[in-house]
Amino acid sequence: MLAQQIVGIFLMTTGTLFVFVAGLGVLRLPDVYMRLHASTKAGTLGVALNAAGLVVFHPDLGIFTRALALVLFLLLTAPVAAHMIGRASYFAREEMGVSIWDGTVVDRMLDHRGEALFSTGAPEDGADASGSPS
Repeated sequence: MLAQQIVGIFLMTTGTLFVFVAGLGVLRLPDVYMRLHASTKAGTLGVALNAAGLVVFHPDLGIFTRALALVLFLLLTAPVAAHMIGRASYFAREEMGVSIWDGTVVDRMLDHRGEALFSTGAPEDGADASGSPS
C-alpha cells in the first residue's frame, strides 16, 4: 500500500468512528443539551475527517474545493444551529416536555428565563427610550 492510501484509510476510519460516537451520544445521553453537544462536536469532526480522507484518496482540485466548502459550511452552521436549538428547547421546555438532566448542578440560564427570546429594541410600557421607568 502506498503511504497516501494509508493516510486516507486512517482519516476515514477515524472520521467514521467519530460519526459513530456522535450517533451513540444522540441515542444514549440523558438530555437534549448533551445530545446536541455530542452531535455537533463529534459529528462535525467526523465529517471533516472523512472529507480530508476523500481528498487524500483523490487529490483533485475540484474534490478539494468541495470538501473545503463542506467543512467550512459545517463549521459555520453547526454551532449556531445547536445554540439556537438548545436555547429554544430551554425556553420552551415546559411546552415541549423537555427536562434538564437530574444530575445538572448549575443552571446559568435561570436568570434569563423571564426575558424575551428576541429583543425588538422598543421600550417597554412605562419606560422611556433610555429604559428607565418614567
